Amino acid sequence: MYSKGYIFFTSMVWLVLAPMAVAGEFKISGALNQTLEYDDNISLQEDKVAVSGYLMKPSVNVNWNTSSSQVSLGVRGDIRRYDVKEWDCETFSLSSNQQYTHHTHVFSFASNYARSCSYSDQASDTGVLQTDNESQTYSLSPTWSWQWSALDQLSLSSSYSKMTYTNAGSGDGSDLNNVNFQGNESYSINLSENHMWTRRFSSSISSSFSSTIFGDSGETSKQQTFGLQASNRYSITRMWSINLGGGLQWLEQSSGSSSDGNGDSINRTDIINLSLNYTGQLTDFSLSYARTVVPSAIGQLIENNDFSLDYSYKFSRKLSLNIASSLAKNKTIGQGDFQINSDRSFYTGTIGVRWDFDKEWQLSASYRHRRQEYTTLGSTTVVNEQDDVLSSNAFMFHLNYNWDGMRIYR
Repeated sequence: MYSKGYIFFTSMVWLVLAPMAVAGEFKISGALNQTLEYDDNISLQEDKVAVSGYLMKPSVNVNWNTSSSQVSLGVRGDIRRYDVKEWDCETFSLSSNQQYTHHTHVFSFASNYARSCSYSDQASDTGVLQTDNESQTYSLSPTWSWQWSALDQLSLSSSYSKMTYTNAGSGDGSDLNNVNFQGNESYSINLSENHMWTRRFSSSISSSFSSTIFGDSGETSKQQTFGLQASNRYSITRMWSINLGGGLQWLEQSSGSSSDGNGDSINRTDIINLSLNYTGQLTDFSLSYARTVVPSAIGQLIENNDFSLDYSYKFSRKLSLNIASSLAKNKTIGQGDFQINSDRSFYTGTIGVRWDFDKEWQLSASYRHRRQEYTTLGSTTVVNEQDDVLSSNAFMFHLNYNWDGMRIYR
């Protein structure tokens, strides 16, 4: 697995560096975010695990721009050290993007590679936070868009992603300390048309198809989706804007353990995307609701219903208040013979104060509350003790440095 990651990593770097032989603008920038954290229940389980720790998140971005192309490479890390050693974590990610413009056509190609301890991602996915479990992700996303008139744009995009999990424990799910997450391999394609009616009002319509395979050679399932969606964006005033979108998505489930094909089934779900945004001199406000269908580490697609509210207020040019809250209600759809039927609610709320005491430095303090209720019905390959309302509280102090970087013209 690591050799494949190294090959993918090298290919991404080569795709970015090769175009830099052409004259243009070269820019390198970076950031270093540091955090002191105390969490009274980092595991989100009945048997609480309280930790104190230090988090460091370095990042470096390299950009190369010419009259007809834009190339970027980003490297990010997330290093966590706690007084309870089993919760130590290292996350590494590399992303690249190339964009080429020819008259009214734009071609782009994005790729990403990430390796992380899986619990850093599972708070928003399954709610099962497990140490000694690592995830590895590859993704490729080519896109073509055509501005075929002054008011219309046609876009065709596709993507491929593969996620795998490695369990350092026994991996058989025989005790409550081992979690059998399911990896997946996914392909998707999307065709969309965007029309600008006025300077304030625009609409788009899109169709999509995706295919996702979960599990190993012994127990696999394949889930395919086809969707149609329309969306509208309207700028009410210079400060207020609204987005309204919706559509239908059909899911076909086929279980690899069913040789006679009787395990096939078709389900339909609604897709919704609503948001209201305000941007003022001192205040920013956003309220949104989205219903989407995405792959999950429990080995199948889940329907996410996400409500979020974000608010920020500037007391002065350097001092600001930030509040963010979200409620996610997730349920599985299209279960196979060996899959889980579950329903989960997850709430997180954060309030913090930030002081920009220098152009490149910020100091902030924040409080975060998390609460989840995970109800499991039927059989499951994910073993956990999270069948009750569980919560955690965290206090954090942040010191962030953002380096504007340097530019070279050649």
